[in-house]
Amino acid sequence: MNGTRSSTRGVPVEDFLSAIGEQLDRAQDSLAIKARTGRPLTWALREMKLALQVFIEVDAQGHVLWRTAGPNETGASTVNLEFTTITRPMIEENTYSMLDDSDARPFDAFGAAADLSDEERIRLRRLGVRTVGQFRRLSPQGQAGLATIGDMVGVPVSKLEAALRASARPSVTGHEPVRRDDEVLLRVHGQNLSDGSHPEVRLAGEPVEVLESRPTQLLVRPLEHHGTGQIEVVVNGDRATGFFRIPGRIPGPIPGATSGATKPADDVAPRRAPPNGGAP
Repeated sequence: MNGTRSSTRGVPVEDFLSAIGEQLDRAQDSLAIKARTGRPLTWALREMKLALQVFIEVDAQGHVLWRTAGPNETGASTVNLEFTTITRPMIEENTYSMLDDSDARPFDAFGAAADLSDEERIRLRRLGVRTVGQFRRLSPQGQAGLATIGDMVGVPVSKLEAALRASARPSVTGHEPVRRDDEVLLRVHGQNLSDGSHPEVRLAGEPVEVLESRPTQLLVRPLEHHGTGQIEVVVNGDRATGFFRIPGRIPGPIPGATSGATKPADDVAPRRAPPNGGAP
């Protein structure tokens, strides 16, 4: 008969492995510092083996959790882990870099647009789809290759097509002022910001000149009175918006616009009291 069940929450497998890896890295850093002091290294870690008694669970998002067996708990599984050293070529060959991803936006962000259920997103994640770039590489032929993917993971092709269309729309993710010569330009960061030609860009509702355009960034020339406001980018009829602020600039009036102010106070004749205290 099973003993008393512990109330300890399970830990995701990747968090457990990352924690061990972080502590091994700290041990390596300590050894490196010791070597710089002139003291000889007296030990090195080549392999480490662990035998864990754990209960394995799966949460609603499809994450595998480990929960360490408590005292007198029976029925736990034995998990054997072995850590060993690897070489730099092995790291470079087998490690995926988010920095090399053509579009590192999380694919789950488009789940609502494609009406993907949690179960369908889990299936795609298990296939290796975590970013938009990975999803596009999964089907290099575009919509023509989605039928095969849909059959493999059990997701309707219409939903995959909707996700592909949503991921192809422009998006603005940030901006930064750029000083060039005697003027301040604005670099706009995002995805799908250009299709090979300059898109339409408006700052605070006014069209501005696009100097450089790439799918992930634009360089535009703000007008003199632009300090803060909305960024609007239109590519092939699809619109993306964001917010910009150029430090040191105070938004000024739009040239040529008329204000609603009346005549200056100095030009207004003083009112005289009506005779006999009557109403004006």
